[in-house]
Amino acid sequence: MFENIENIKLLNIVSQVSSPYLINAGRSNHGFVFKLSGASRYEFSRGIIELKEGEMLYIPKGTPYTVRRISECDSQYMALCFDADIDYAEPRLYPMHNFSDINYICNNLMRLWLFRSRSDEFKCISFFYDILSKICEMDKAVYRSNQQYQLIEPAVEYIKAHIFDSSLKVQDLPELCGISGTYFRKIFASRFGTSPQKYIINKRLTHANMILNNGDFESIADVAASVGYEDALYFSRTFKEKYGVSPSKVVRMCNGE
Repeated sequence: MFENIENIKLLNIVSQVSSPYLINAGRSNHGFVFKLSGASRYEFSRGIIELKEGEMLYIPKGTPYTVRRISECDSQYMALCFDADIDYAEPRLYPMHNFSDINYICNNLMRLWLFRSRSDEFKCISFFYDILSKICEMDKAVYRSNQQYQLIEPAVEYIKAHIFDSSLKVQDLPELCGISGTYFRKIFASRFGTSPQKYIINKRLTHANMILNNGDFESIADVAASVGYEDALYFSRTFKEKYGVSPSKVVRMCNGE
């Protein structure tokens, strides 16, 4: 889920005591909720998750839910609110002991954000990215232990090694795994939340967008070739479908035109 996250921005950090009962019709942003004390029950349309002290819950943007405090004592939590593009996002529970500097979370992070200087803001953002990194590693460990993922791992590694090669063909990938194309696409989509073709396109265009914004290139055709597109016109059309603007428009905007 978090392997394909894009356009990330930390919006806010809040800390307070949980209400005994709360209905949320839909979050306006993504959130990591750290349970610092007590316990609460989160009721989603697809199931119930109990969040206890020492655990963290990811709640996707737009998700409606009901939360009930189930501990007798006050239930304290801290939430990191952020915006991002995440495919096939769903609520998920994580143990907090996998994160380093947990005491830092509990004692300092909220205060740093509230009274932040520029350097403090960077510290908070750095910690936020550290959380994302740990979550990706945990998700990867789960998938790697999955027998189905092991079937497509040769193709995944091949994609990583040849992502910008124009000779990379999606139809050749199932053969690397010794399985049918239909089964390969099914496993791939369950792991990455998208088809192999869209996954490759997304990685290529994301990198192309970085090159265009950095300005370190000779021409649009050079950018296209560097990310695996032999046809610059096809690259431009595909880029515009994803970002809503053409590569040349991105260049003009970066130049202040």
